[in-house]
Amino acid sequence: MYKVFFNDRMIYLDDTIPDMSKIGEDYICAFENITDLKPQVRQFLAPDKTGNLHIFHDDQDSLLGTFKQCFKNISAGGGLVRNSKDEILLIFRRRKWDLPKGKAEEGETSEQTALREVEEECGLGGIEIREYLQSTFHIYEENNEFILKQTDWYSMFYHGSSKPIPEFKEDITEVRWISSSGMPEIFKNTWPSLIDLFEKAW
Repeated sequence: MYKVFFNDRMIYLDDTIPDMSKIGEDYICAFENITDLKPQVRQFLAPDKTGNLHIFHDDQDSLLGTFKQCFKNISAGGGLVRNSKDEILLIFRRRKWDLPKGKAEEGETSEQTALREVEEECGLGGIEIREYLQSTFHIYEENNEFILKQTDWYSMFYHGSSKPIPEFKEDITEVRWISSSGMPEIFKNTWPSLIDLFEKAW
């Protein structure tokens, strides 16, 4: 299953029909092609709608590819960085705790994007990529256009001991190493799309 976040609502892309007794006021969508799917998705994105959207197709990867055609697509990369104390590197941006991430530049791989953004946003060098974790998806509106942003996340390790420095021009006001004991507070003020990543870290 793929999860796509849109404000406080969710779009689920799955290869099975959801249990009708558990979806409440959610919407269910079936489609044959992009011409059929796009108007249903746009209707769901209307500001007066509530509930979540369930889209199903027997091939999840094909479903994701068709779904992407409904939007302008932007690629991004980010990192879940640990240090030798098994703490996680977090940034505080726009009144929420977040992980360092950013949009890809032309010609970059997702790994290069993730590493560059972590180093730029936290003022640290000597960070090593360990492995790919997962991708998150969210939709936002910009200049009257809906955009689907895919962020590829990587597990990283910081070998140094320098103090992180926030990149203020990116609205980052604080960078902090957080231990496991501090994560419950972080969960109260972070993005829903990152909860899975945080839980995987511990």
